[in-house]
Amino acid sequence: MINTDCQWLTTKHYLCVLTVFIAIFSFSAKANASLFEVGFRKFEVAYGHEGRFFSMAVLYPSASVAKKVAFGPFQMHVAVGGVPAEGLFPLVIWSHGSGGSNMSYKDTAMSLAQQGFIVAMPLHPNNNFRDNRLQGSLANYINRPKQIQTAIDELLTTSGLNRHINQGKIAVIGHSVGGYGALAAAGGIADSAALIRLCRQNTTLKDPYCAPARNGSLSAEVIPAVKDSRIKALVLMAPLGILFSAEGALEQVDIPVLLLQAEKDEELTEPFNTDVIAEGLPNKKLLTLQKIANAGHYAFLNAFPEELKTELGNIAIDPEGFDRVAFQQTLGLRLADYLNSVFK
Repeated sequence: MINTDCQWLTTKHYLCVLTVFIAIFSFSAKANASLFEVGFRKFEVAYGHEGRFFSMAVLYPSASVAKKVAFGPFQMHVAVGGVPAEGLFPLVIWSHGSGGSNMSYKDTAMSLAQQGFIVAMPLHPNNNFRDNRLQGSLANYINRPKQIQTAIDELLTTSGLNRHINQGKIAVIGHSVGGYGALAAAGGIADSAALIRLCRQNTTLKDPYCAPARNGSLSAEVIPAVKDSRIKALVLMAPLGILFSAEGALEQVDIPVLLLQAEKDEELTEPFNTDVIAEGLPNKKLLTLQKIANAGHYAFLNAFPEELKTELGNIAIDPEGFDRVAFQQTLGLRLADYLNSVFK
């Protein structure tokens, strides 16, 4: 079991609340008593005006019997094209990190689906493991929140699934730049000038977003908010936050936010990211900040097979003493507990 330093942010100080652990474990016991089978569908989602598409995997509570299915080097216990279970379920859009894969979060997404959530995981075009040409670009910062909104549109208009979505309970989970996109979709106003200034003034800063800021390929622009009022909660995992450092950048984000900070994040440096978001959110009563002890930036991804770790490098490696497998076994329960609490 991973020890987490759970902190609730108030206007003046951080307070560690032990009762959050009690709630997590009591929910775990209840959840295990009535888990759903998990259905799986893959969509090709149209976006923009040029005939473009992006892939999206959807996991959902199903009335069909699941079986083991191979997805590349992984296996999932799912009912491909399964009949949705009866009832209304919260919808979660899960946004992956830069150059990543939507399926890198499959274990936690499976846990959420088993507990009664519909989880949609878009593969963000031109910023994924297959095609990463827009990494760190202004176009990517503009596109990411729009793709999240397009994913919501797709699910709400898909016959067969849409009648099972509780439209008053829609959340976005985002990791790294996915966290940026989630905040922007919920009303955050990004300004790339802050990122450029930070990287040029701090020449030793190695955060990956600094390369385009220093070589001149990233222009300084304010990205207008595209607030989507359908989004009712956010979960941000080791998010990119420097783009929201301007005063008032997060004033329109007026929904519950769970902010998960990796204590040993070596990709996104503090106090320029999670701390910026924590300080900038206007209503601290709607913010829950949890610091995950000893976790690295990639702790939120699936644990990878030993034979792949050398090939995958940093994304498969954790700080010494951190057990990603154990952390992943509880993460889905924690997220479901949080979302159920704010969706009451």
